[in-house]
Amino acid sequence: MRREENLETTLGDLVTALTEETVQLVPDEKLAHTLVAYMLADVLNNWRSISNTWH
Repeated sequence: MRREENLETTLGDLVTALTEETVQLVPDEKLAHTLVAYMLADVLNNWRSISNTWH
């Protein structure tokens, strides 16, 4: 049985979550924000391949 679950999440929620977790791991806040930007760029640039593999 396949279970579909829709999450009501915004891009802002994703940015906040990534930032909070990254800042805990990377002491330099500027570097942490740069890493978050790279992560978001990767997700947004590869959304088609991610969409096909997350089923």
